[in-house]
Amino acid sequence: MNILIVYLNYKIILYNIIIYYMNYNNIIRFIKKYKKEIIILIIILSAIIIYYKYVNNYLLRKLGIYRVPDMKRPFLNIYTDTGFKTNLVFITHPFTRDECIKQYNDAISRGVKFLGMSSYCEFPGAVSNPHDILHDRNLDAWKYDYFKLTQGWCHCFREPDKFIPRDIKKALISESDFANYQGHNPEKVDIKTKEYDFIYICLKDNDKCEPGWQSYNRNWDEAKICLDIMCKKYKLKGLLIGRINCEIPETCHNIMDLTDFQDYSVFIKNYGKCKFIFLPNTSDASPRVMTEAMCYNLPILVNSNIVGGWKYVSPETGEEFTLNNFEEKLDIFMKNLSNYKPREYIIKNYGPENSGKRLLTFVKECFKNNELNFNINKINYLKPGI
Repeated sequence: MNILIVYLNYKIILYNIIIYYMNYNNIIRFIKKYKKEIIILIIILSAIIIYYKYVNNYLLRKLGIYRVPDMKRPFLNIYTDTGFKTNLVFITHPFTRDECIKQYNDAISRGVKFLGMSSYCEFPGAVSNPHDILHDRNLDAWKYDYFKLTQGWCHCFREPDKFIPRDIKKALISESDFANYQGHNPEKVDIKTKEYDFIYICLKDNDKCEPGWQSYNRNWDEAKICLDIMCKKYKLKGLLIGRINCEIPETCHNIMDLTDFQDYSVFIKNYGKCKFIFLPNTSDASPRVMTEAMCYNLPILVNSNIVGGWKYVSPETGEEFTLNNFEEKLDIFMKNLSNYKPREYIIKNYGPENSGKRLLTFVKECFKNNELNFNINKINYLKPGI
């Protein structure tokens, strides 16, 4: 009861103070009495407004390279064409570690802005690969709403609305779009004759060659059916990377070489030894090997059901197939093999500059200039740090 009386007295006193100071004369007296304090307060508030509206943005532009953290996967920093590290970062796959959300929040506090990037299986959709731990939607990695953590999404899908809500800003841009055709140049490869007709990359998941993540994503079971046709009908000599000591079709035993996993510096030289690349892959969002091979002027024979990479198939680059029409498509492909110009297609349509300009256009759609630590109107393009 005493507490209630004290509370009521407090409310009455506060009400009387407000009424007193609302009187015009009293307001004037208050201002005169606290004139210096009011002026100081106005100066402080003005300084805060000016700092956050102008100075902070200037510092972000000039010193952003020191303020923006170097972020590791699942994050991917974005740079300008001159190599300046922007305050834009991709989220490329689910948060599989507890520190991911901490790193995200820390970056947000530094003024970093995030975009989504579909670089892992069907992410941000459900992962179809049953051998992938992320196939389990009950994992903590799926408790986050990645669309709320980002302000737009770069994707690889034929039908993006199946994976990304309609109201989310989106653009058909993949990591593999940024293939460096200047670095991957067939003229730099010192190989005069092709040893193999095709190359196929499918790493083994274990020493027993039992089914796993790799065999599912690279569609090994269907690939063996296709390999049998390629070896039997066309006697095509193949180079299979990563499945040494694994079973292959009997028809391929004498005309296909198998290797173990190779360091990248060794692996990259194989493109120069082959005439085309075979990609029966399905659950592959951003097939870097496809655009790398195209940079080395290898035509592409691609599964129509691949998650990402289908967009690189054109009359200039190769053919896409299903298991049902593989022989028919292989016939067309082999007849036109010498007519395809995949490197020319990549240079004309993709690579760091062409893809970077599309990324810049999308960034302009998603962010205001004063949200960024660079002047969006004074750069040529943007690129991921790959």
